[in-house]
Amino acid sequence: MLRLRIHSLGLLTLAALSLLCACRRDEPQRPNVLLITIDTLRADRIDLEHGGQAVMPNLRALARESLQYPSALAPRAKTTPAIASLLTGLYPHEHGVRELLQPIKTSTPMLQERLREKGWHTAAIIGNFVLKDQYSGLSRGFETWREDLPDTQGVPPENVPQRRAASLTDAALEELAKPKGSRPWMLWLHYMDPHGIYDAPGEHRVFAPSAVDPINEDPTQDPKPYIAQYNVPQQARLADGRIDAAAVRALYDAEARYVDTQLARIFEWLRANGQYENTILIVTADHGESLGEHNYWFEHGRNAYEANSAVPLIIRAPDMRPGRGSPDVSLCDLAPSLLSHLSLDPLLPPPDERLTRGEIVPGLYSDGNLPSRAVFTEKIERSGEERVVQHKAVRMGTWKRVRRFTTLEGQLRIVGEELYDLQADPRETRNLMNDPPADAPLARLDAELLRFARADVQFADLARKLEEQRERLEREDPGAARVLKALGY
Repeated sequence: MLRLRIHSLGLLTLAALSLLCACRRDEPQRPNVLLITIDTLRADRIDLEHGGQAVMPNLRALARESLQYPSALAPRAKTTPAIASLLTGLYPHEHGVRELLQPIKTSTPMLQERLREKGWHTAAIIGNFVLKDQYSGLSRGFETWREDLPDTQGVPPENVPQRRAASLTDAALEELAKPKGSRPWMLWLHYMDPHGIYDAPGEHRVFAPSAVDPINEDPTQDPKPYIAQYNVPQQARLADGRIDAAAVRALYDAEARYVDTQLARIFEWLRANGQYENTILIVTADHGESLGEHNYWFEHGRNAYEANSAVPLIIRAPDMRPGRGSPDVSLCDLAPSLLSHLSLDPLLPPPDERLTRGEIVPGLYSDGNLPSRAVFTEKIERSGEERVVQHKAVRMGTWKRVRRFTTLEGQLRIVGEELYDLQADPRETRNLMNDPPADAPLARLDAELLRFARADVQFADLARKLEEQRERLEREDPGAARVLKALGY
């Protein structure tokens, strides 16, 4: 009888354990998060073709099974401020990173900290010198942080250390293969390519322009041409010495193709190891690159126009419907929307209505039907000199409003007003401000732009503060200052 009771108890125990295991199997598995940022990638390169050949075929294929936001807005066309916004949900005037080599405050919460706190294994591998932790402060919250930059053949004349796409992908595959038990993981990869110089391996230089496109360097033009000469190799010059813009653009596209080929290795690893379907995959950029728009050639950061500020954004999440999303999305929206999608607490409480922050965007990780809303970008110049022009800009739907400021006699003053219809004029060549169309939401654009500018309480004095910061850097860390100059800053 005792043996029977023990046997019956054992059966009951096994049955209970079986039910418990079944319940645990039925619990939803928390997804992994793979965040890929590509330095200096223009918004238009995902869909671009040369003679029927896609520049980025692997990202294009990913976009077709994802939500693709073709022109999300970066808050600033500089790496550290933009990445800080992506990881915090804050615009630069609130997280405080206004320039390169300005670390984020330790009191500012970041996405990776929340994920690690809730059980995700967090890791990051960066390829850009300016993101090294002593200069950015962004390693906080990452269990693994790799900032070793083994590739020394970089931007001339200093050969700035970097980690190029193949090397960064090798490191990423090593990280992915590490055992993590039952924990979900978050991995952030920041690819340096296609930041200048445009120097992709030879096998990726497959785009041959059908015609030359000489740059008119006449300094009497308005705007006066600015050319980042360090991005113009000798082979892109014509016999008469003029620069062939088509040849330089082809080199930039070769860099984009190089990164795309390396990303395919990561996607293949995820599929081969059964992790593709349970990974939220996000691909975006910190900012774009001007390839001649507004007579600004082969660089970024000197204005707030779309060539520099619009970036691709691709989001693939489990059980998500693919499609193309609204243009009214900022990099600042990624962190709050992702945390909401994962049912995790926000990084910060709801802001005062006078502030501008990234928002929990309904549908950012589920469908692309978003209401019309304002998103912002800016250009801040570091200089104490008068007449240095700053930009504040707002975009809403297909409309873009830009206001230019300068300092005159110690006072911040408006020196230019611009309005663009991006649907009809995506290159922002026709300023409609003097005769705005009746359907332009001018009053709302003005109200939002004023709110954005007023929230930046340091704006009037910011140029001088950034100039002082650069002078201090040159005194205390001349090596880092030299790197910035080699990068074009």
